[in-house]
Amino acid sequence: MDYLVAISIGPVQSLIEAGRRSQDLWCGSWLLSEVSRAVAEFLKVHPAATLIFPVLDEVDLKHKYEANIANVVRAEVKGVSKEDLSELVENAKKAANQCVQKIFDDTLQSLDFSLNQTRWQAQQDDVLEVFAAWVVFTEPDYQTASKRLGQLLQARKQTRNFAPIKDNEDGWFKSSLDGANNTVLHQTRWQKLDPKSDEKLIQALGLTKDEDLDALGVVKRKAGDSEQFTPFSRIVAHSWIQHLSSEALQELKQLYQPLQKLGKVTKVTGNDACYAAFPYDGEYLFSSRLERSDIDQETQKPLLKFLAEQGEPVSYGVLLKADGDHMGDLLKEAKTPGQSRDISRCLHGFATQVRSTVRQHGGHAIYTGGDDVLAFLPLATAFECAQTLAQDFKQCMGQLAEQLNVACPTLSVGLAIGHFVQPMRQLRHRAIAAEKLAKGNEQAKPRNALAIQLGIRSGHEIAWRCRWDDKATLTALSTLSDAFAEGQLPSRIMQEVRAMAQRLAWAKDHHGIQQSEFERMLDRAMEQGGETKISSDTKALLRQLSHKHSLSELANLLIIARWLSAKTHSDIRGND
Repeated sequence: MDYLVAISIGPVQSLIEAGRRSQDLWCGSWLLSEVSRAVAEFLKVHPAATLIFPVLDEVDLKHKYEANIANVVRAEVKGVSKEDLSELVENAKKAANQCVQKIFDDTLQSLDFSLNQTRWQAQQDDVLEVFAAWVVFTEPDYQTASKRLGQLLQARKQTRNFAPIKDNEDGWFKSSLDGANNTVLHQTRWQKLDPKSDEKLIQALGLTKDEDLDALGVVKRKAGDSEQFTPFSRIVAHSWIQHLSSEALQELKQLYQPLQKLGKVTKVTGNDACYAAFPYDGEYLFSSRLERSDIDQETQKPLLKFLAEQGEPVSYGVLLKADGDHMGDLLKEAKTPGQSRDISRCLHGFATQVRSTVRQHGGHAIYTGGDDVLAFLPLATAFECAQTLAQDFKQCMGQLAEQLNVACPTLSVGLAIGHFVQPMRQLRHRAIAAEKLAKGNEQAKPRNALAIQLGIRSGHEIAWRCRWDDKATLTALSTLSDAFAEGQLPSRIMQEVRAMAQRLAWAKDHHGIQQSEFERMLDRAMEQGGETKISSDTKALLRQLSHKHSLSELANLLIIARWLSAKTHSDIRGND
């Protein structure tokens, strides 16, 4: 008989979302992708199976880091009995577990310090959840069978086996990443790390004070090729580094040499040598981090002087999260496995080029699986990168959508702006919220949108949304950002508009009152520095936006534009 098979690998919660550092997020995504890849490669070489999602060509196997593999693998299996199919699925699950075991074993062997081996093994065996579902099908009823397969897989995941955890002893500190498992860093209960005797372990795992890790946490800090990972601080500072003169850049490298010798900074060599001009993490390009470190004052002083002269980088960066719209409608229209493979190839083609696109904008893609994208970006280039990705996705999917006679899928993109020292879980949650806002299921016009959510370190959260087909507002965002950067708009104008929106909230049904106050503000508005009034073109743009949007929406637009324009910390000082 012929079957459609779907295999889901998880849990996403512990593998990806649990993390405090950018490395945790990257390595969790990489691990999930590698396990999915192991399942896909097993099915690829099986004589009875043909992959549907993903479609792996030989070139994909050679350049496997360019695109990730999504955590649901689909295949058609022909001419096998039910017993043979069950055996195939079990062997696919074994391939997944063997992949995890190899990653854990390789990590353990690479460590030059001891861990709690018993606890490590117990947790390693509990890492994965692999679910499978299958349906009998014939090619004429492929659409119906495909829909039924999705329903069965979802039902299987909802009725998973609730086996007891193996590492259930009490009296042990929990992992700081998610609090789910006991630490593997200690040999006895209630034991804490000693900064002196455990210095090697603390440095190797990048532990902060009182931080503990379970087995998966250790893997996230040590597994994979270190060249694949770029610290978020380096990406945050990338635009600033690019704008340094060659003389200043050379001086900065020399100032970093003592830090490298002391083992205080790590080399950054991955992402296709994108950061070769200054191949170090960027933590100590920020005076607040340098002054709080244990680096001696003699080493600190010349670097602090350099940062004061150049103006230290803006300390905010971006986590981009994007997802395709209306993909379900497109997938449902596939009438044959071959058409589903065509969709899979298009998605894989888009995912393969995402890393290059993000790299061109100074960022580093964390996960690129089909229509799902997660990437770190500098503040200055995030908006442009989001636009490019949306255009590329529409172009990749357009021809196929036309062939299947469905609306072309679009890409909703969320940009989460946050301070580089905040816990990575907070930034990820902000990215999820931004993507949800971009999807806009409660909006009059959902999906096909960009949403930006700014988390100011002082506690404010600013959210803004615009559809990709609203070209006028997107252009206005770029224009206002340029105006702020060039000093043609004062930073205080965003606060004035926001205060006006709050003060005149009672008059929201009396637009004339709000508009009159807004005109008075425009009339007295001066450029940054207070010597020249803002230009008539800028006034006209602001006036036009005030007619199109509420004062609250305009204030958020101005705040986002100001942040996107920031090149140094002084540009947003007093506003963060």
